[in-house]
Order: sequence, then C-alpha cells, then structure tokens
Amino acid sequence: MSLRPAAAADCTALTRMMHASRAYDGAYRAHGLALRLSREDLARNVVRVQEEDGEPRGFYSLIAGPDACELDLIFVADAFQRRGIGRALFADMAATARARGYAGVLIVSHPPAAGFYERMGARQVGIEPPRVSAAWPRPRFWFALER
Repeated sequence: MSLRPAAAADCTALTRMMHASRAYDGAYRAHGLALRLSREDLARNVVRVQEEDGEPRGFYSLIAGPDACELDLIFVADAFQRRGIGRALFADMAATARARGYAGVLIVSHPPAAGFYERMGARQVGIEPPRVSAAWPRPRFWFALER
C-alpha cells in the first residue's frame, strides 16, 4: 500500500471519487456533489493519497491550523472498501497530526461514517448542527493522540 502527498493532477480523480461515493446517496446526494478538492486545498491542507498500480484508491485531507487540526475529508473508492485502506489512511493522518504536535484531531462526521471513526478510537463529543452545506446534524468526534 503506497501513500503519498496529493498533487494538482490528482484533484479531478479525487473529486470524482467523492462524487461517486455511495455514502452520499439519497438525501445526502446534493451535498456529496458539492464536494471538491482543489489546488487551493492542496496548498492549505495536508492531503495524502493511497494508490495501487498508479491509481488512487483513497485519500484524506487534514486542516492543520496553528493550534488545532480537523479531519476535513477521508474517502475510499467504493470498489476498494473493506480492504484496510481507510484504516491505513486514518493511521497516516493520526501520525501526521502527532508529528505536528497536535493533542488530537477534531472530526465532524458524515452520519453514515460515524461507526468507522468509533472503530478507529474516536470519541463522540457532540453534534454539529445543520448548516446550508449539510442540512442534517452531524456527529462531532475527538481523536486523542498519544504522545
């Protein structure tokens, strides 16, 4: 399994991966189709891609602020789920945040993904109220990083 920093050339394929995700079926579809990964995101955030045979299978985006960080996005292509890619991406994200000196990672979860974060060891700490971009409440998690 190969993880690497995302490049500008990856933005289109990673955006397509998000748009194709079954996690955004039904009532979530409009929100899922609004998701984009841009060159600006690559400049602002830590974005890493997992690939096999030169093709992206998953990625994450970590917003790394001066005092805190937040997992912005984590996706695994539908056809490659349940193969340990999400776990590997999460572990890499945690190692990246730990190396930057953060105490933990805030995660505002898409509701269908809440179980994944719980399995990774994140603890639910609240509920994010609905917003224009996400018209439903979303679980807030905290993933504490051991030092």
